[in-house]
Amino acid sequence: MMIQFDNVTYSYQAAEEGGSPALDGVTLSIQQGEMVAILGHNGSGKSTLAKMLNGLLKPASGTVTVCGMDTSDENLLIGIRQMVGLVFQNPDNQIVATLVEEDVAFALENLGVPPVEIRERVDAALREVGMLEYREHAPHRLSGGQKQRVAIAGALAMNPQVLVMDEPTAMLDPKGRGEVMETVRRLNGRGVTVVMVTHHMNEAALCGRAVVMDKGKVVMDGTPGEIFARAEALQDIGLTVPQTVALAQGLGIDAAPLTEEECAEVIYKALRE
Repeated sequence: MMIQFDNVTYSYQAAEEGGSPALDGVTLSIQQGEMVAILGHNGSGKSTLAKMLNGLLKPASGTVTVCGMDTSDENLLIGIRQMVGLVFQNPDNQIVATLVEEDVAFALENLGVPPVEIRERVDAALREVGMLEYREHAPHRLSGGQKQRVAIAGALAMNPQVLVMDEPTAMLDPKGRGEVMETVRRLNGRGVTVVMVTHHMNEAALCGRAVVMDKGKVVMDGTPGEIFARAEALQDIGLTVPQTVALAQGLGIDAAPLTEEECAEVIYKALRE
C-alpha cells in the first residue's frame, strides 16, 4: 500500500470554538502507480487531505501512512518528504531562485547532495518536464504553464515516488493546463503515483480514479466514468460533470463519455438506434 488514511480527522478550529472538521473520519487507500483525482467544492477538505500526505498537516486523530511511515512521526518527516513531492496551485509561491536550474537545485543543495549528482538530477528533471532548454532563464519571464512545469521539476529532482498536486492548473490558461496535464500523465505512465486535487472535471476524466469529498468526508470513490454517471448526486453537492457527459445526458443518452471521441460515438449510436 503506497498511501493509507485510517479514520483521519482534522480541524482548523477547536470544536469548542464552533469549528467543523476539515476532515471527518476519512479512510482511503491509494496504490502505487495510481493517478487519482480528488474532487470537491471549496471547503470540502480536499486541499487539507493533500497537505496530510507529506506531513504539512498532522491528523488530530487517526493515522496517515506513506509506505508504512506514519506522517505524525517527526523522525520520519525527511524521508516522507523526499518520497512525496508537493506542487501547489501558484508556482510563484514555490519558485525561490533567479534562474530555473538554481530553483530546481534548491532543495537538493539544502540536503547536501553532491554537486555532480545535483547537476545530473536537475538536468534529468528539467528534461522530464520539457524545460531543459530554459535552464538558464529567469523564472519570472516564463509563462504560467512553464513556471508550473519548473515547480514540478523541483519536486521531481527529489526522485519522489508520489507527486501530490493541489489544483496545479487553477491559475493557468487552457494552453498552460494542457502542458501541465500532458507532463503529469507522462510521469504517471512511468510509474509515479499521482494524487491531484482539481476542480476541472475534464482533468479528472484523464485520471484512472476519482475521489469525491463533501464536508470533510469521502462520499464517492470510483473510476471517472462511474463517478460522472451520477450527475444528479454530483450536482447536489455543488459539482458539475465534464461537458461531454453533460451533452450526452442532456440528449437523454444514459452514458458518461469522457472524451470527445467517446461522446461522438455514443451520440452516433443513439441516432442510429
